[in-house]
Amino acid sequence: METDRRSLTDVYFLNVKYLLILLVVSANAIEPIIPRSGFANALYESIYLFHIPMFVMVMGYLAKGSRWDRKGLAFFRTIAWQYLLFQTVYSLVDMFYFHAKGVVYSFFMPYSLLWFLFSHWIWRAMLLGFKNIPHPVFVSVLLGIAVGYLPWTGGWLSFSRTFVFFPFFLAGYYFPVEAKWKEWMRRWRVAAALAGLAMLAFLAAGFRLNPGWLYGNMTFGELRHPEWYAGLYRLGVYALEAAASLVFLMLVPWRRGVMTEWGKRTVYVYLFQGLAIKACIAAGLYRYLASPWETVLLLAAGFGLTWSLSQRWWESFAKPWVEPDFSFIKFSVKKTP
Repeated sequence: METDRRSLTDVYFLNVKYLLILLVVSANAIEPIIPRSGFANALYESIYLFHIPMFVMVMGYLAKGSRWDRKGLAFFRTIAWQYLLFQTVYSLVDMFYFHAKGVVYSFFMPYSLLWFLFSHWIWRAMLLGFKNIPHPVFVSVLLGIAVGYLPWTGGWLSFSRTFVFFPFFLAGYYFPVEAKWKEWMRRWRVAAALAGLAMLAFLAAGFRLNPGWLYGNMTFGELRHPEWYAGLYRLGVYALEAAASLVFLMLVPWRRGVMTEWGKRTVYVYLFQGLAIKACIAAGLYRYLASPWETVLLLAAGFGLTWSLSQRWWESFAKPWVEPDFSFIKFSVKKTP
């Protein structure tokens, strides 16, 4: 019975992964026009309220059972390889073509979306220690607040984001594998849909939140809140993100379908979509886009890009160098009891 429940929840989280990467690519596709479009801005902020916390939560769920054994160390090695490879690729392409503003070419300053790889590596390592302390989620929330008071920029080594989003990683790790969650979410699905629409309408009506709070990469000083009580603002943002995330989780289907299969290949979408979108920006394709209809067109393009990069043919092309065979590297690890 436990196996069946775990299988049910695994399907659910694969569906979550695919819908999230769909929203990530869509948000990235409309990001260049948000200064000129209120509709795009409202949609962008709505997605950002939950898509990073939710992706971090999924990574936490997938970390169940992680240990310092051969399989665990192989996973660390793969993430490290992906970071080094794509940090190099993105930096070189940016240097010669993208020319994005404010980019620091350093392995210690993750390029744009690659912060997630860097932080994921650290979350996995931190998890092994946090599993053995009382009230780990509560402690991680305190650390996420405390990091905002640091006197230096939070971007280096993805330091700020690592601690700010770690509570969601732990929440995913401790997510109960029980069928009763399915019934509970189904019961409140209509209410969740209404709450989501209300939240979108609230943002469309003019409510604005400094995106720095949602990105998690800025200290309180950088957010222009040097007050001693600035941590309460982050606590409030945590509450908003948790509420928006819960609404999203309630709307995700539990049934196995085509997007369950696509959800197994989200890593390829994540790693390559930035190259396509930034190439369009550098080519000047966004220069005159701003209307709601053009925003819808960009969303459709984002859906198409996500679908293309999650197909088997792209996996066959990309897997040999995204997830190469490192079996020739042998680990000497004692078996843990």
